[in-house]
Amino acid sequence: MKIDLSKDQYLTLVKLLQLGNWPLGLTEVNNELVKKAEDLEQYIFALARDFEAAEEIYYDKEEEYYYLSDRLKETVESIIDEYEEDVFWDQLTHKLATIDLKREVDINTSIEEKINRLFQLKARYEKYFLENGLDKMDIL
Repeated sequence: MKIDLSKDQYLTLVKLLQLGNWPLGLTEVNNELVKKAEDLEQYIFALARDFEAAEEIYYDKEEEYYYLSDRLKETVESIIDEYEEDVFWDQLTHKLATIDLKREVDINTSIEEKINRLFQLKARYEKYFLENGLDKMDIL
């Protein structure tokens, strides 16, 4: 099977590989998958010349490894940074709301009421952090 890609599609695939491999590299859950993903990424990177994208991916002869250009790397890193920022705030507000929910809700409260209250608490924290960031937050 052969897949025909434009240069733009190839570079999108390269970015997607980087984004997909990024969380894998942060875990040790499945080392075999990490290795397979890295091998696939290197294989795809090796095709850069075929897609007239050699200026975006370069080969380090000493390390025998393909790397993204600084420009492409910065593009991927900005996506990761934005994602991490969103996840941070979502996780923080969710965890704080969950703590509050456990403190105030009776065990016999219905699941619907618990979910509704969780969303209310989360929205309160989201509003607070939107207005104040972490500047007024004290950890005891």
